Amino acid sequence: MTAITEADRAPHEPFTVQPGIRVVPLRTPTLPPATHTNCVVLGHERVILVDPASPYSEEQERLHDWLSDAGATVIAVWLTHHHADHVGGANAVRTAHGVPVCAHPATAQRLHGHIAIDIELFEGDRPGDVHDIDLGLDVVALHTPGHARGHLAFRDEASRTIVAGDLVAGQGTIVIDPPEGDMADYLATLGRLISEGCGTLIPSHGPSIEEGEEKLLEYIAHRQMREQQLVDALGRRPGRPIELVPLLYPEIPTFFHPLASRQLLAHLLKLEAEGVVLRPDGSTGVPGAPIYLSADTAGWTAALPVFALR
Repeated sequence: MTAITEADRAPHEPFTVQPGIRVVPLRTPTLPPATHTNCVVLGHERVILVDPASPYSEEQERLHDWLSDAGATVIAVWLTHHHADHVGGANAVRTAHGVPVCAHPATAQRLHGHIAIDIELFEGDRPGDVHDIDLGLDVVALHTPGHARGHLAFRDEASRTIVAGDLVAGQGTIVIDPPEGDMADYLATLGRLISEGCGTLIPSHGPSIEEGEEKLLEYIAHRQMREQQLVDALGRRPGRPIELVPLLYPEIPTFFHPLASRQLLAHLLKLEAEGVVLRPDGSTGVPGAPIYLSADTAGWTAALPVFALR
């Protein structure tokens, strides 16, 4: 969470990761320090757009011009997940190019009434299976929950390059906000990607990460460190997540403390499920309301319960 105080260092201009995988960063309303979301272009002449993210007409036009200059014909839109800074341009691309928008069923459910999902994507789906096209890449969809229930990543099997969405960040932080975010699922997802082998990671925010396995191991170690900090803090006295924020995130502005408390809640719910902590009041379930990129401000003032070591 402390990364939100950093300056924006991400590339704003298009860049190539490898032949057939290019990135067009688009300005979006996202969490600082990021100001852009990466739209990943999979393929050569016939392409799939992953997360055409921007709701801004000038950014949508910039993407259209880039595709035209590149001689790329859009076949489909694939979404990593439902958050607004990933889907803002999906309808515009569908209208402009007459192509389907595709996502996991859980993402389709979250977007119901806002963005129609034409084709549902599942673990193991490939462009040839879904659209009967050859991108010149052997891309496979991976169901990667943790940040969102319907989160998908897309891996090029030859290079092990992974379009990682919001599993990692080239800059900034990954927020896990329950119940949509689940810390146990998130860590299991990272472990799975390591066990299956990964090369370069393409995050949704910031530059690509060449040493993908090293970065994922770093993320797991960081989360484990946070959990130990929580256990140490609760060993001194029970506390509410909002009371623990200054101890674990001393650098972040007070304005972001409610969001940080949701991040700590994700850790505490995992520790609770593991039998490490409990709630003295006997409450159960996911308390409060999610606030990550939410237009509903109620969650910012919701009181979360006290947690204590078991």
